[in-house]
Amino acid sequence: MIDPLNNIIVIGQGAMGLLWYHHLSQANTHTSASPNVSLLSSNQAQLNAYELKSAKYQFTPYQQQETSIYPITYAKTADIKRANIILLCVKSYHIASALKNIAKDIPHRCMVILAHNGMGTFEEAAELLPSNQPILAMLTTHGCLRRGVLNIEHTGLGYSDVGLLSGEISTNQQNKLSNVLSHALPEVTFHQNIIEKQWLKLAINCVINPITAINDIDNGEVNNEKYTEQVNQLLAEIVAISHNEGINLVLADLQKTVFKVASATAKNCSSMRCDILAGKPSEIDYINGYIHRLGKHYQIATPENTRLWQQVKSLNA
Repeated sequence: MIDPLNNIIVIGQGAMGLLWYHHLSQANTHTSASPNVSLLSSNQAQLNAYELKSAKYQFTPYQQQETSIYPITYAKTADIKRANIILLCVKSYHIASALKNIAKDIPHRCMVILAHNGMGTFEEAAELLPSNQPILAMLTTHGCLRRGVLNIEHTGLGYSDVGLLSGEISTNQQNKLSNVLSHALPEVTFHQNIIEKQWLKLAINCVINPITAINDIDNGEVNNEKYTEQVNQLLAEIVAISHNEGINLVLADLQKTVFKVASATAKNCSSMRCDILAGKPSEIDYINGYIHRLGKHYQIATPENTRLWQQVKSLNA
């Protein structure tokens, strides 16, 4: 028997959380097949009954000027207890606390999807959930800007990759999940080895995020010749660590990929640089800090990743 994926919880009301909430809640709104989609945010416990009922968000579609206002349906405990999909769109350092608050109410067959930058949260999530809980990772290239509280703009069209980290789901469920997500915000592809894609994104983030944050530059400046040696050293360390994790990253391929991503997003402000400029915590512990911790574990020196991890930590401080 295949569970219908008709109860979806999106956790997080930042840019990516609202982007997914918007598209999931608007998909099939006029059909009986429409899933029940609700939003779980960290501050809803402080809202009174009227505020919960009347809450709205603002959304500006890609390459459009007009902003529209939509209602928010906040998730209740009963929604969590019947959820088929829980999509966590929060910063990596909030994953554990967000799950801890609801772990006891999550159904055992519910698919828990981690959508964030960096790596290292799976281990935290696995400690809070049953061993057979389906835990998945999602990587997306969609661009989204938070203009203000509950106000976002879809700034770049992209695609999303999703795959299983632990637990089991059938091939039919994999296809159904891909279809539900892709119908809302195309295109979503299910991958049998999502960890390889996680490592590729991690390598890109280990370069572009800290260099742009420390030097207060747009993404494209990373391709400046003065950063070439630093970029190569960062990537060489990541390749060495990845091989010990059974991931076959190739230095020359990574160099080309980082150059291509920095060029394609040349005018963008990286998420880490945005966090630093806004005085918010960064995800550096789950990016270069993750490489540093694995380096210690495998007794492999990672001096450049460690240095940038410490530098960004000092910016946060």
